[in-house]
Amino acid sequence: MPSGLRSDTDKWLGSYEEATTLANDALGSIQERNLKHANGGPEASRISAAVRRKLATLGTSLNKLADLLESPECSSVSEHEKNRRRDLITALRNRREQMQLSLKRDHSQQNRSALLQQSGQLSSPARETDRTAELDNQGILQMQQDVMQEQDQNLTAMEQSVASTRHLALTINEELHVQERLLEDFEEEVDVSHNKLRAAQKRIKGVLKGSSGDWRGMLLAAGLIILLVFILLLAFKVIL
Repeated sequence: MPSGLRSDTDKWLGSYEEATTLANDALGSIQERNLKHANGGPEASRISAAVRRKLATLGTSLNKLADLLESPECSSVSEHEKNRRRDLITALRNRREQMQLSLKRDHSQQNRSALLQQSGQLSSPARETDRTAELDNQGILQMQQDVMQEQDQNLTAMEQSVASTRHLALTINEELHVQERLLEDFEEEVDVSHNKLRAAQKRIKGVLKGSSGDWRGMLLAAGLIILLVFILLLAFKVIL
């Protein structure tokens, strides 16, 4: 450990060494991609994605180093040493920015081809069209986003149509259940009216049989007949 530094700054130094190692790993991955996969491809894309993740982690680590340097944990560090460490952080930030620019610059044309392919030309190598020839990468990206937005709108309209159809189906199903219950109630009322009618018929037959020639029995029979007609009319009203 450099002279003049106390053991309570070991945390900062350890974190700085980890950040330096991470930067070296990211640089090594970029060099490997450029040497082995100069023409791009899935493996080159995978390596580029891994490098981006490392650079994102490196950025977070550098922010933590800067915060730690200003914290009470490094209060024993002299101002001269703090300035030196700030320079180290700045140097790592510059390396990180250069690697980010390298990722964008080295694969600008590959990104353009990928954008063209994602716009619907997956069946063959990416080709320029009258629509894309005058566009830069940002323009192609915007065109792709417009296409995706249009597809999203179509999907939204389809979802709304499906939801409306489902609501209509549920309404029809509920109405069918209501009609089914009404039919069941109607059948019960018909059965009750039928039983009353049969009972009245039996009574009339009994009266007619037991009061042959008796004018009182005839009147009673006539009353029962009227009652029977009333029951029939009531049943007919229920049916309607």
